[in-house]
Amino acid sequence: MGQIFHACIYDIDSMTCCAMDADKFHANCYSFSSTVASTHYLLRQKPYRVMWGGDYAIVEDFSRMEDLLGLSIYIDYEDIKLDYDDLEEKAWPEKAKVVSENNSRWKRITVWEEAQEYFDWENRRSVKYNGYLLNHTQKLAVDLGDYFIRSMYMKKEKLAAIDAIPVLTETGDGTSMTLSAGIATDSTEELQGTWRGDLLQIVDQLPEDYKVIDCCFAEIWDRAKFCYHLFGVDASNYVLADWHGKRYECADLFKVRGPARYIKVELTEDKIRYLPELVSKATSAPAAEDTDCQHDD
Repeated sequence: MGQIFHACIYDIDSMTCCAMDADKFHANCYSFSSTVASTHYLLRQKPYRVMWGGDYAIVEDFSRMEDLLGLSIYIDYEDIKLDYDDLEEKAWPEKAKVVSENNSRWKRITVWEEAQEYFDWENRRSVKYNGYLLNHTQKLAVDLGDYFIRSMYMKKEKLAAIDAIPVLTETGDGTSMTLSAGIATDSTEELQGTWRGDLLQIVDQLPEDYKVIDCCFAEIWDRAKFCYHLFGVDASNYVLADWHGKRYECADLFKVRGPARYIKVELTEDKIRYLPELVSKATSAPAAEDTDCQHDD
């Protein structure tokens, strides 16, 4: 069936949270998702902690109180009981106790209506990618404009992207499902889950003591098609990644990143065929013999 995720944006001082059913990770991790819009709206108002929490999150994997409180937003007594067959016969592990006791303490809010108005949702169908996503806990930042340019693709004639926040704050390897077909090599998939439970905020100006990190999450085929239609191909029919002749590079992603590949375009009467070819073997000759897969448009 697959793991279900919950978008949790929360303030542990006031015990206030916005908790949303985010479905399977690859269903609601995009710039056009309502859960992402509500999250961005809140972070543009003030700092909040964020956890894109999965149902498979195990209590013992978390040690910080702020993480346990994040889990408590969507995990209750019955959820924990399923993980402990002899729950009634022995004392609860302390972490499980913290999660269960705090589940009912949260003041829960919804901001979807406010987010729609803020982002002009009826016309834009996307959050804004300007300013900086700050991690106050680690003193790090993501330049949202740069992130969007490097990660974007086309969705129903509108620009879209996998949003950085769900990937950075997830608990349960949902990113791997989203990127299971492969990645653009600019992607920084190693960052998934490294910001979960941290205090985040979106601001216009970068504070002096914050470090901007390299951040990009781009699925192989969505990005390849976008680059093809925007930048075209070179003389050997390889998809370009920019206006300066740089070829688009991608890779498989099965737990670890595979070797770099270019994408060669082959036009037929009724479709565009995308053929991956190892960078080390790339020539001007047809690439079909070197491909493990192909993708048609």
